[in-house]
Amino acid sequence: MFSTTFRYALISLVEMALEARTLQTRQIAARFELSPHYLSVVLRELRRLGLVESVKGNRGGYRLLRPAAEINLLELYRSLAGSDGNGIQGEASPERSTADAWLQNLAERWGRDLEAVSLVDLCSKPGS
Repeated sequence: MFSTTFRYALISLVEMALEARTLQTRQIAARFELSPHYLSVVLRELRRLGLVESVKGNRGGYRLLRPAAEINLLELYRSLAGSDGNGIQGEASPERSTADAWLQNLAERWGRDLEAVSLVDLCSKPGS
């Protein structure tokens, strides 16, 4: 259901929020058995989006640039999926089929659910 990019990004951001320190790509990749190469691509994208910053040096790595409470899952999803949010807000059509209407309704509920959850929520409710 979720892309690998979204999954890697969410894992990384939650870990940074929980640790409240700089984390290296290899630390996150090893802990969660992720591809270090692909994770580094995702972290560079998160940096481009202004969600994390990279720190140079021996103890370098990545850390959150914004407070965890200010990063909600819908924002993250849309930022990674592109401007259309990959179907979260579909096109309105006066002659939609029943299936299209059901899918649109589902996408809207899913979007509201994602918007209601921030990183800080995930940190306070592990496994939910």
